Amino acid sequence: MKPYVFTFTPSPTLDLGGIVEQIKPNEKSYVHDQTKSPGGNGVNAARILTRLRIPTVASGFIGGSVGEEIKFLLNQENVKNEFVSIKGHSRICVAVSNRKDHQQTRLTFPGPEILSSEKLTLFKLIEKNNGIEILIIGGSLPDGFRISDVKKIMRISQKRNIPCIVDCPGKILRELLLERPHFIKPNLAEFHEITDSKVKSIRSVHWKAKKLLTKVPYVCISSVEGGALLVTKNGAYFGRIPRVKVKSTVGAGDSMVGAMAAQFFLKNKSDHDILRWGLAAAAATLSHPGTAFGTGQEIQNLYKKTRVESLR
Repeated sequence: MKPYVFTFTPSPTLDLGGIVEQIKPNEKSYVHDQTKSPGGNGVNAARILTRLRIPTVASGFIGGSVGEEIKFLLNQENVKNEFVSIKGHSRICVAVSNRKDHQQTRLTFPGPEILSSEKLTLFKLIEKNNGIEILIIGGSLPDGFRISDVKKIMRISQKRNIPCIVDCPGKILRELLLERPHFIKPNLAEFHEITDSKVKSIRSVHWKAKKLLTKVPYVCISSVEGGALLVTKNGAYFGRIPRVKVKSTVGAGDSMVGAMAAQFFLKNKSDHDILRWGLAAAAATLSHPGTAFGTGQEIQNLYKKTRVESLR
């Protein structure tokens, strides 16, 4: 079997997006330019990886008619998938933007409860897949699926020398650092949770991130002075996205993870270049309204315009 990236999303979503003239309390708002997309951190990373022509399989727990629509939409994007069917129903999330200023309202609904038998099916699924080159775990945890379950997945991958990328909320990520993931990408708020700090400047974040390198070799923090900081054993790199008209923030961070994971898959040894691709993918998605994502061609075009500098 040819190698591929396997992404696991504990609670995938059906993301609904659109534009309103202005959201007003206690008044009906008519939504225009509706978008409907499969969502969840790992799912979104898989969508970007597929756009960049990286062999990818998306997985996670899905159920009910919403779950079927998630699969249908992924198939429409040619994203290969192998989900675990559950008795519960997959969730829906909504993101609506004001037309004039693009200010966004986002509603995230709770996910289903995961049963022990469903977790066991997932563990067996990962164990049987021999072609996994990189494993991405992304998103929040639904009821019944615990941090200890994520750790079990990471240990399965470690026994097979599979690098594990983790993109989970800060409190979860802090616990998972003990399992020594290969790459993490917290935003600044999540980084504060991980490090028990309030650092904000590039220099102070860099100093804190260096201390994490004993547990994880690649640490990328977004939303630092308007850009992103990548810290590795080889050095530190900072960059900002090229100028684009931001129409929605949905999936920008996930796009960044997907594009950087693509570089790990391609064995790109340039840390500078890895960050550059991540920023380009984030910019491509930011330029689309609602829940739409950037295309592979847009990412390549923005990559040429993206600048990253090495920090001393």
